[in-house]
Amino acid sequence: MTPDGGDGPPPGCKGKVDFLFTISGSWTMAPKQARLKASFPGFIDTLESEFADFDYHILSANTAPFWGYPSCAGCQDTCAELPEFPCGVAPQPCDLVRGAGMTYPIGKDASNKRCQLDSGLRYITAGQPDLEDAFTCIASMGTNGSDLVAQVTVAALAEELNEAPGACNEGFLRDDALLVVVAIQDTYDDQDSEGTPKDWRDALVEAKGGDADAVVLLVISTDVDDPEGLCGYHPQGVEHELRTWTELMQPNALFGSICAPGYGDYFATIATMIKAQCDVFVPQ
Repeated sequence: MTPDGGDGPPPGCKGKVDFLFTISGSWTMAPKQARLKASFPGFIDTLESEFADFDYHILSANTAPFWGYPSCAGCQDTCAELPEFPCGVAPQPCDLVRGAGMTYPIGKDASNKRCQLDSGLRYITAGQPDLEDAFTCIASMGTNGSDLVAQVTVAALAEELNEAPGACNEGFLRDDALLVVVAIQDTYDDQDSEGTPKDWRDALVEAKGGDADAVVLLVISTDVDDPEGLCGYHPQGVEHELRTWTELMQPNALFGSICAPGYGDYFATIATMIKAQCDVFVPQ
């Protein structure tokens, strides 16, 4: 006979969490890169202390629209304009796909090397040796890319990048895992990403089978629209769509200021929210 499932629903996210990072690679991020990288150890500390027993995936989505530099043509050893980038390195097909897991961040302030992921995939899995180094490698997007973190988030979760055999992000998004999205951009989206904040909200929920309790969102962006914001009050006269996106995902969302001295506290808060959602998320 088919079991009746016992006295209650199955355990929450069963210890499975899929972390998706979408980080702006715009030139405007230059002064924030050091602050962002300095926050990576805090994220890893939180991960290792709060989620040591969890089965997690960590993917940093490609926000750059290009791969490589024209200045490499005909050079011998290194590119004159970017010495850390080796010439003659052929990109893998998924290196050229926006939304695909980033394993070779290219450009100024980027990693400029192929990240060594023990999984052999385009995202980190639990048990990765030198976790901090691996995460820093995939998440150092540099400043020669673009914004569009909302659009890239939607792309990274799309069926064609996750479910088709051989897809760039194949196996990242799991039905029985909580989805945690961390989007970092120091400007308004200002209608640059395709769609609206509601569309982005709907895409996150749809990616989890219509269950809003299966998603946690952290947006770190400018707060110049807030009179008490850390970036100073300079209202732009247009909607701050990234803030609206966060508000639409409430109560499972947090908005943080890009001008904060560090982002460790935001990661710690999100960790608490993840634990709480794991108690109510019932895999379908």
